[in-house]
Amino acid sequence: MPAKTAEKNPQKLPAPSVVLCSRGYSFEDRLEGVTDYAERNKVKKVILLHCPEKKHSEKFVQDIQEHAVKLFAATNKKLLKHGKKELKFELRMEEGLLEDNLKKLLAKENVSVVFVGMKMLDYRLSEIKKLKTAFYFMGK
Repeated sequence: MPAKTAEKNPQKLPAPSVVLCSRGYSFEDRLEGVTDYAERNKVKKVILLHCPEKKHSEKFVQDIQEHAVKLFAATNKKLLKHGKKELKFELRMEEGLLEDNLKKLLAKENVSVVFVGMKMLDYRLSEIKKLKTAFYFMGK
């Protein structure tokens, strides 16, 4: 019996990434743990999915963007200082509910794990399970 041959043009998945979800400034305290996970597991891309609620001002959104960019640069500088490879950081700021935006992101990206705060447990666990992605719940 002949061996099966591979498809000529198999669909290639994007490199795996990890996602850190935030609605405010909690990402500042959690990024180091997410970066450690990514580095240990050979994940090269960290996506910060930030979903400020509608009550936040444009000034708040701009401040988050500036904060995130500076934190990403400082994190990569620290990695290089310790002889490690830089990570690719991506900030995605989306309007609307974090849960809805996370569903959209998971449909497009090859995500190995999603880091969220404990408040995400307020979201129905049955809905989280439907996302079919590993979650890591982070406290302060």
